[in-house]
Amino acid sequence: MKGDKDKLSFLLYLAYYLLLALAAVIIVRILYLQIVWQPKDKIASKLRQPVIEKVTEPVRGNILAQDGSMLAMSYPRYQIYMDCGASAKNFETKSLSLPSPVRKDSIAVWEKQWKKDAEGFAEGLAKVFNIQGKDAAYYRKTIWEGYDNEVRYMKLGRPIERAEYMELKKYPLIRDGRNKGGVWAETVPTRRYPYGSLARRTIGNTIETDERATYTGIDGKFNSVLHGEAGHEWLKYTDDGFVRDYDSTFVPAKNGKDIRTTLNIDYQEIADRNLRSMVEPDHDVEAACCVLMEVKTGAIRAMVNLSRNGSSDAMGEIENICVTRLGEPGSVFKMSTLMTMLQEGYVKSLNDWTPANGGLLDGYKYEADKHVKDYIRDYHSNRVPLWYSIMVSANQPFRYLAVKYYEDRPEEFIEKVLQYKFGEAVDLDVAEKMPQPYVPYPGKEAWSKYDLAQVAMGYAVNVTPMHILTFYNAIANRGRMMKPYLVESIEENGKEVRHLGESVLNGAICRPDVADTLMRALSYPVREKGTAPVVRNAKCSVAGKTGTSRISMGGKYEADGGIFRNQGTFCGIFPAEDPQYTIICCVYSRPTRKSFYGSGIPAGAVTKIINEIYNIDPYWNETVTDNRK
Repeated sequence: MKGDKDKLSFLLYLAYYLLLALAAVIIVRILYLQIVWQPKDKIASKLRQPVIEKVTEPVRGNILAQDGSMLAMSYPRYQIYMDCGASAKNFETKSLSLPSPVRKDSIAVWEKQWKKDAEGFAEGLAKVFNIQGKDAAYYRKTIWEGYDNEVRYMKLGRPIERAEYMELKKYPLIRDGRNKGGVWAETVPTRRYPYGSLARRTIGNTIETDERATYTGIDGKFNSVLHGEAGHEWLKYTDDGFVRDYDSTFVPAKNGKDIRTTLNIDYQEIADRNLRSMVEPDHDVEAACCVLMEVKTGAIRAMVNLSRNGSSDAMGEIENICVTRLGEPGSVFKMSTLMTMLQEGYVKSLNDWTPANGGLLDGYKYEADKHVKDYIRDYHSNRVPLWYSIMVSANQPFRYLAVKYYEDRPEEFIEKVLQYKFGEAVDLDVAEKMPQPYVPYPGKEAWSKYDLAQVAMGYAVNVTPMHILTFYNAIANRGRMMKPYLVESIEENGKEVRHLGESVLNGAICRPDVADTLMRALSYPVREKGTAPVVRNAKCSVAGKTGTSRISMGGKYEADGGIFRNQGTFCGIFPAEDPQYTIICCVYSRPTRKSFYGSGIPAGAVTKIINEIYNIDPYWNETVTDNRK
């Protein structure tokens, strides 16, 4: 009896340890399968449900004018794709339960009907795409060949507008949906410019490819703000095609924010139309630009950049001339010399004079100043008043002032020029980088004794039109220099989320009394005997200055045969008695024998632009009140 019990106990212990060992093996195996073991790719692909990640692109933000008008907007277009085998696969799956002979006949009937539907769809494609040489027969052949070759992802034509897409959906196959008809559309974000070419270079764009990315204008500068953040979701394959996998993570796309600019679309149109009308017919003009700035804030209300594309006579917004083109400004730069002389007390009033000296400057090899020689002849005097020098844009008096007071310490004069921000590349609200301007400095390798006199009259320096405009705007603003800007705020769903707006570059480049004297000085060039008498035709008072300079061609200002290039500039302030706006217009010529002066196209274009702004700007319009009781 006892032996039987011992035997039973032994068997029970044996079973227990065997089961325990088996459990340990199973646990180890499970851990191995979960942690270490990986199935072969071929097997895994058969066992796993197909899952793909879909990236959702955000809608790019809009660029708005000052009043909220759309300057650049994003909207979807539709690209048509076709799975040429989807419909066949769907039918074959449904007909598997049929007997073989019946199934064969059914497929033949279905294929005949499918080809008929494909023919109807091809007619819709030909109508919507409307491309010469690609009729319904072309698209029918393309679709049938795709079916024969089992093409599962065929791109058809170009992206189409929503109206065209809705029209196409009336035709067979596409109206049956992706799974049954095998045709579907994918949205393509598209940038649209409601005002066409107006301010296109200022508005800019962003083009990103695998090879490179191109950023221009406001669009490029604020690319990260406008772009938004992409989203993603996981799709799994079912009998109805790929659907969202709700067991996986889903991150919605975050659309880009909007940019509200300072541009006034009415003023932009006025500036573009008038400047274009004056430069486009003149084939000797290579490029031109115009900028309208608000005095108190530095807000840019219009910016036009016109240039010819190579040898073409058509002018378009190809480059940002206002910001990127350096040049010797000529006589518009003389106001910086006069500002320095007034600020330092070397000149007390516009009636101060400089010696005529036959239009020459002792110790300097320059051609005698024609305007000074004319003054000696007409007024029989060897004392040339500053007001006259400014009115006729004489060079010798400004050379004389710079040399007389700064010949022994030219670095002090140049430092004054640099205080006026002519040596800085200002960061503006566009992707194009302003090039570093050039101002010669005493002691540097390129400095010569002639540079002091040259800088005083607007040569030997290289600055952009935006530099000149910013300086004149400071004169109009009684010495307070504002930073030019194009972007007012960043908005989301119509609400401002970040205000940018105005900022100061230099709170006082001169005393207010000096700025007042300079404003009086700027009234002389627009007088009857001044360099810009055409501006007298403006509907409001204008103060301003002309400038004309030669453009270097390979280190020479004039080529063989008397060929040269000119830069003509007019910079104006209006109304002169209560400055609201500053405006600059620059014209650049092709190599020619014809001269282009600031008194010509630039002054004429500015006059036309001011007259049209005068007609619509609230400043000149009386407030209409309702006096009814």
